[in-house]
Amino acid sequence: MHIPVVVGSGRGRTALSAFDAALNDCGVFNYNLIRLSSVIPPGTTVFESDRACSPPREHGDRLYVVMAEQRSATPGRAIAAGIGWYQWQCGKGVFVEHESEGPSPVEAEAAVLDQIYASLHDLCERRRVGFDPLGVGWRVASTEVDEEPAAVVALAVYGAERW
Repeated sequence: MHIPVVVGSGRGRTALSAFDAALNDCGVFNYNLIRLSSVIPPGTTVFESDRACSPPREHGDRLYVVMAEQRSATPGRAIAAGIGWYQWQCGKGVFVEHESEGPSPVEAEAAVLDQIYASLHDLCERRRVGFDPLGVGWRVASTEVDEEPAAVVALAVYGAERW
């Protein structure tokens, strides 16, 4: 199994339309998203990708994802969303997803990264798996909110399925 991790940001007249624009930025705005918990199956390759592929024939299909999302309509704030992952023997592992809002993108991203590392450490400890911070993978999206609402998303894309 191959799981791309994508990030995106968007703006719109409403927070919901900004979220749709962020999904478009990731290449997945024509799917019905189904959120998964955070377990990576054995034999999986997780990798960073610029965009997920969204063929027109899959319009309206189910798309299974682990997702972090943050929306805001508060001008002058910054928002961030990120996904982290940690894998061990045979490619199995865990994802974590976190969001933050702060005075600047750097501070919002830093808060998300702190949460990612703390959560992954806890999840590994609970599973009795050794945790090495250097083995963490992560992707974070951030943006500043101006006059228009904004949204950021981070997605681990498992795959699409017809209804």
